[in-house]
Amino acid sequence: MKKAFAVLMCMVMLVLTGCRPGGESEAPKVPVGGESGAPEVSESGEQEPLRVFVDIEYSSCILSPALREYLNEYEEASTKNGRKLHNSFETVIKNLGGPKLELEFPPDDASKREPYLTNLRTEILAGKGPDVFVCATGWHYRQDSNDPAGDGEMYPLFNFPHSVMKRNIFLSLDEYIPDFQFTQWDNLTPVVMDAGKYKDTQYILPMAYTVPMTVFKKSDFEHTPTKDMTWDEMLESGPELKAAASVYYDYMSCALMPLSAPDKDELTFTEEELLDFMTERAAANQESLSNDSLPPFFDTALSVDFNDEFALPEGFTTDDELTFVPLYSRAGGVSAAITSFAAVNANTRSPQAAVFLVDYLLGEECQRSTVYAYHTLSNSIPVMEGLMQNDNPVSMGDKTAWSLSPENYDTLCALRGSITHAEFCTPLDLEISRLPYSIWGPDNQKSPETLVHDAYMRMNMMLAES
Repeated sequence: MKKAFAVLMCMVMLVLTGCRPGGESEAPKVPVGGESGAPEVSESGEQEPLRVFVDIEYSSCILSPALREYLNEYEEASTKNGRKLHNSFETVIKNLGGPKLELEFPPDDASKREPYLTNLRTEILAGKGPDVFVCATGWHYRQDSNDPAGDGEMYPLFNFPHSVMKRNIFLSLDEYIPDFQFTQWDNLTPVVMDAGKYKDTQYILPMAYTVPMTVFKKSDFEHTPTKDMTWDEMLESGPELKAAASVYYDYMSCALMPLSAPDKDELTFTEEELLDFMTERAAANQESLSNDSLPPFFDTALSVDFNDEFALPEGFTTDDELTFVPLYSRAGGVSAAITSFAAVNANTRSPQAAVFLVDYLLGEECQRSTVYAYHTLSNSIPVMEGLMQNDNPVSMGDKTAWSLSPENYDTLCALRGSITHAEFCTPLDLEISRLPYSIWGPDNQKSPETLVHDAYMRMNMMLAES
């Protein structure tokens, strides 16, 4: 009853802030003036800084230094005498003709983070909040320094970005995209960008995504990704594909995508289908792990530096020509999980300035920079095609860059071409990834049917409250 009342109050607040069914705003549209991205001018005559919420660090594999420190030295420049200077991210945007920025980073420990995000959600529902959101998605683990015994589980500001689009929280970007000056729109993976649309209108700009995959040496096994193969067919297509269908736990939800119906906020699979999937997957997993005739392989998320020489298992080197076998979905083809995005607050007083920034964030310079490294290193890849090649590497968060050999880049392109669906990571992915541990873990005292039922009910409740 309390949850239902909270949902009702949120709906009331949204109506009071100018929203109505159909995603249209009652408020008059803010006119876009001028050629630059300058923000609104306050009554005192001073330009108001653009408030930018940046929440990608909690999902990062880069623990030190903090993203704020990197952004202070975002651009390196040389003077005439050869002395090195550094420009901050804010200075770079200003020098490009953009707005003054006020970057806002949430606390990185759980005890302070959740109260902060709760207050921010309230502010947004009241028609205020940051002008721009730069957010990671899904769930992540960061050890809470104030609670060493805690599991460090953390969630984003928006647990279900697609649901947020329906509530008119984000600004429609359709009229601005044709005038983007930094973003090469045609070079962004279309199926991934389409996930940021609601009713054919672009509200969200996906920044990075991943695909769960199993990697073999091409000399041992070859496979060409396709848009037609299904997860069930993987189980019937030889030991290598059976292993690829069952050994990876993170993002195993990609095999069930789409997880929810776009306009119904309900799961697309039944409780019985979820139980069957877990049972079949467990049997295939056990068979694969006991199969000594399988060639060497490793499972990973498609990500920057996934082939790190220090993390590669025995039998692999960074010079190997590789085969990528994606985790196919039950619907056919490959589903990608979006791990971060940028969006503009529908209530911003400076839409042109906000759009200037998100345009830059999706441009090549930024996608190759340390900003992206904080949510792509060991997690995902940027949405711009053409990056990650030897002549166009991406940052690893320090002075080093990462790229693939021409042969392995072609393999990546083939995998990317097999993506038929993309959706944002949500808490649903965590529920699905946890199930195998819950069902077959050593401490389990409940039946698989009970555990699947409980998870299914939790997921339905999450969607109902999204």
